[in-house]
Amino acid sequence: MTTVLPPLATGINSSTDPSVLQTLGSEGVSLALWQRTLPEHLIVALDELPVERLPQLRRRVTVRNAATAIHSACDEVGAGSCATLLADVVEDLTAHAVRVLASPVLQLRLDVTDGQPCPKWHVDAVPGRMLCTLRGPGTEFGPIGPDGAPETIQRMPRGWVGVFRGALWPARELAAVLHRSPPREAGGPRLLLVIDPVDDAGTC
Repeated sequence: MTTVLPPLATGINSSTDPSVLQTLGSEGVSLALWQRTLPEHLIVALDELPVERLPQLRRRVTVRNAATAIHSACDEVGAGSCATLLADVVEDLTAHAVRVLASPVLQLRLDVTDGQPCPKWHVDAVPGRMLCTLRGPGTEFGPIGPDGAPETIQRMPRGWVGVFRGALWPARELAAVLHRSPPREAGGPRLLLVIDPVDDAGTC
């Protein structure tokens, strides 16, 4: 008996218009990229901070309290110089994530890394995930090839926003755009924003 495999969604949509994020649910699309530019003052403020003062966070939030969570994370490490600008950016992105990921509650992370914490090409075990590199080199990505590795490799510029379909995306198609952390030689350290949906049972 022949096994019929589900179709692969390898499409990538990109635009300077944030409405491109809404195309993640379109047939064949596994990655929607908003070609966004961070405010210059935020770039300068983050780049001036020593690594130990980059804010880190892991918290469930709604759009209403996302900014407060960022301010608290900045206060904990003495990163007040970037708190307001960073909070504004994150609050805006959580609003987009709520619509794209269809989840009023989100798991919000600010990760500080050096090196390559996720070297393997993968699809996340979540319905969908929003990524935005706030400092350092961006996430690498590419559509899956016949050998299980990306056919082509691209890197998200700093400030760009990518929403990836995960393995649990509710569609017949399989998410087939892989991603990974950039290699150490790409530079660092990184400050990465990660936003996941939280389901009705309270799990990501």
